[in-house]
Amino acid sequence: MFLGHPKLRGLVLVLKERGYTPEEIKYGISFWRKDRDFNTTEVFKFAKWTEEYIKLKRDECYIGTDLYHGDAYFWHRRYRWWMRGDAHGNGYRGIPIRRARKLIHQKFLDENLVLHGETQRHDEIINSVFGLDEMDEYKQKVEEIEGAQG
Repeated sequence: MFLGHPKLRGLVLVLKERGYTPEEIKYGISFWRKDRDFNTTEVFKFAKWTEEYIKLKRDECYIGTDLYHGDAYFWHRRYRWWMRGDAHGNGYRGIPIRRARKLIHQKFLDENLVLHGETQRHDEIINSVFGLDEMDEYKQKVEEIEGAQG
């Protein structure tokens, strides 16, 4: 498959050992090679990036099902700062971001809400998971973040 650079061959072996298919490996490596100089990147660091990308692409197939793992994006743009984890690092109030996404996804499914919707009920669910009192508090946080980014 990839027989060029020795580090690239090592990366393929690492990913094969971890159970990824040749198609996933090829797609993941092709994605990252666009932006990265592989010759200066360590094999295991590159393998981690590739694995994360493959997980994200796999999880996109599970959006809207009970098999969703919390990696892929499904929400409305309005909620992006909280749902991506930008507003609170890797978790909020002791809840890891992947678990919070899964919980919100499941609550949306249970209530038959459009996953990428933006309603009062969406606000209430996200508020309950992230511990916000009202959406006004959320809007204020978004404005602070957007203001800081310029």
